[in-house]
Amino acid sequence: MTEDGPYERKVQLTGGTTYTVSLPKTWARTHGLDVGDRVSLHPRGDRLLVTKAAATEGDRSVTVPAGRYDPPRLARIVTAAYVAGVTAVRIAERPNSADREAIRAAVAGLVGVETAEETTEAVVVRTMLDVEDLSPIQTLAQLESVTLAAHEAAVEAVVTADGEAGRRVAVDDDASDRLFGLVAREFHRSLVDVTADAVGDGLTTFDAYTVARQLERVGDHAAKIGRVADRIDAAPPAAVADDLDALATDARRVVRDALSATLDDRDPDRLCSVLADGEAVVEAAGELDRELYGRDLVDGYALATVLDSLIRTAEYGRNVAEAGLHASLRTPTPEAIAESTR
Repeated sequence: MTEDGPYERKVQLTGGTTYTVSLPKTWARTHGLDVGDRVSLHPRGDRLLVTKAAATEGDRSVTVPAGRYDPPRLARIVTAAYVAGVTAVRIAERPNSADREAIRAAVAGLVGVETAEETTEAVVVRTMLDVEDLSPIQTLAQLESVTLAAHEAAVEAVVTADGEAGRRVAVDDDASDRLFGLVAREFHRSLVDVTADAVGDGLTTFDAYTVARQLERVGDHAAKIGRVADRIDAAPPAAVADDLDALATDARRVVRDALSATLDDRDPDRLCSVLADGEAVVEAAGELDRELYGRDLVDGYALATVLDSLIRTAEYGRNVAEAGLHASLRTPTPEAIAESTR
């Protein structure tokens, strides 16, 4: 046993109505606990976290000297501070016009962030949203809607050789990035504030972050498919176009079903069915890839790139289902608990 534990203690009954657990005096003093202090209990599945009652959280702000960093680095710092849960970033030491432009671009890519102050001496970027008023579950649903709509539009642009529509999808990828940043911010906040770890329905902020990362990658591949539509010379043959469209529909269904199962009951049978569906999409894509190779099409390489993105889409859906399975094992259903007690 190290100085930091773990310490084993027996739960005792006091006064006939209260359970008590003792803390080693030296350990308690080392960690700032004394007689009369209050602690908080946080259930985490079959575990229980004990923390000292937190004081009211104030502003978390940082000051960044503009002269030390180039504009792209300043933009990354603003974004990183947002994700880390910082409420205000002050860019000091007279940022120049290029610095200000980079800061504005970073702010435009974040949810709930505004330039609160801009003078010749400094620019202050402040988070205006209250994360406690936001639902990560709703954000995931919105992220799914945005990314799958973009994915469908991108594939449609490919099979119709609509380069303009493809360019629109590629440019509009920022929406999914902003929503992912919102979930990432909440996850990072939970690393320093244990009370922020649960998002509801037995899911943690890490679960939400894991799922959001997969959905954001689906958005990235939608943009990639959109760029392919801008490069091809003509629409693929009707049979190929139909196969691509059907495969893309199946890949999106894997993502949609995986998220639905993860956010609903996390039934293992349902999630395993999604995993099997995803594997079927990957196998079908392999067969279509071999067919495209045999056809020797003018845009065969570009269409193979689309196929690769469809495979990735199905795999990201499988990753969402895997996250749901992990959560189901951490928070077993009442039926599973009853079965284990027989």
